[in-house]
Parts: sequence; C-alpha cells; structure tokens
Amino acid sequence: MTSLRELQRDFLRAVLEDPASGAALPVKSDCIAAAQRLQVYARNARGNFSSALESSYPVVRRLVGAAYFEQCARDFQREHPSRSGDLQPAGAPFPAYLHALHRGGEYRYLGDVARFEWLVQEALLAADHAPFDLHKLAAVPPGDYDRIEFHLNPALRLFESRYPCLAIWQANTAAEEPPVIDLDSAPHERIAIIHHGELRFHVLSAGEHAFLAALALRMPFADAVEAATAAAATAATAAGDFDAGAVDFDAGAALRRFVAAAAIVDFH
Repeated sequence: MTSLRELQRDFLRAVLEDPASGAALPVKSDCIAAAQRLQVYARNARGNFSSALESSYPVVRRLVGAAYFEQCARDFQREHPSRSGDLQPAGAPFPAYLHALHRGGEYRYLGDVARFEWLVQEALLAADHAPFDLHKLAAVPPGDYDRIEFHLNPALRLFESRYPCLAIWQANTAAEEPPVIDLDSAPHERIAIIHHGELRFHVLSAGEHAFLAALALRMPFADAVEAATAAAATAATAAGDFDAGAVDFDAGAALRRFVAAAAIVDFH
C-alpha cells in the first residue's frame, strides 16, 4: 500500500514536473481523467507561482522578457517549490538561482539586480520605527559613547555590488524605454535602501557601508568606527588614491547623516 508520504511526493512531481506521470495516482473523478485533472492543478500552480515571482521581480522580468522569465520561473519552481501557502517568501532564493544560472554570461549582472529588488521589497514590507530621540542621546555621559549600540531602522537594507544595480532598477521602473547602461565602467556600488514614509536610496562610501554593517551586527560604536576606518583605508588603497594610513573616517558626520536619514533610529 502506498504511504501518504509517497502519495504526496508523486502528486508534487506530477504537478510541478510531469502531469502525465500522475495517471496512476488514485485521483477520484467521475468525468475527468486523473491526468487531465492534474493538468489543471499544474497550470494553476505554475501560473500562481510565476505571478508571485513576477510581482517580486518586475525589473528582472522587463530585462529578460516575459517568455524567458516564465521559463526561469518554471525551472526555479521545480528546484525551489514553495513550502508555504503564502507565495511571497518563495522568491527569496531567486537571486542566487539567477547568479548561478548566468555566472559569466551576458546576464551576469542579473542575480545582483534580483537581489536588489528583493531587498527593496523587504524594506517596503518591514515595520517602520519612530524617529531617533536626540534628547535621550544628550543624556548619555561622554565617557559612555564608545559603548553605545546604535539600532538601525527595521526598514533599512544594505546592498553592495560591482554592477550599477540602482541605475538599472531606476531605469527599468520608469515608463519610458530604459537607456543603455555600461555594466563594466561603473564604480563599486554600495547602497542603503530605506523605507521611511517613502522609499529612498543613499549611496554609501566603503567606510559608511562598513559602519552601518557593523551597527547591524550590534557592534559598539567604537568598534563600528574602527571597522569603518579599516574599510575606508582598504578601498582607498585599492583605488590607489590615498595613503591608507592617512584615511580618516568621520564618525560624527556619519552619525549625523544616518540619524537624519532615519537609518539609525535608537540605541542602548
């Protein structure tokens, strides 16, 4: 006798991979053959999954075209079927899937664009936070500043890429025909994505990105500044612009900027 687990496995295979394989499944029907009934399930499953993926990655869809996107969605669904009735989280592995699929090819940037889109969606869906309480900070003794752990806005996401994904995203969310963007001439991109009343993007230096990334790990202020200074020195050395020892990360300016931008919203 076939076990429930085996029935579920065979049903999933018939719906996602090969509807004809479901002919032997014990699907009861008075007027429709089992394979035909499973075809209905298969079309609905593929269509709903593809629609959910499209809602999360409209820029990727525009870049590759509807036909290729639907093919990618079918292949992706077979490898990463949804584990929940809510299809929204099902698209989380899609950027890594695209990166592996197109590594080194014409669409080598696609995985990073998809990752950017997913972070935008996460920022839009995240809970907001009240503004930073400057009076609370003013009450902290100066000797305790180094140990402060600043909290980032729950609706902030950090993004980093070798490709100009922000420009690609902006060009492909506009109504007009997007311009041609040179993938290989753009500088290394570091972006803070924040949804605070509206969606905003802040271009970051290497030091600023490292500073926010350290705060995201709940590192004390002094340690976050040290990480930012090291990152700024490394980036300057790689660019050949400065003596690494002369690079100084302006912690005060960074703190003022990110409090004003609602990137930093609290501390303890």
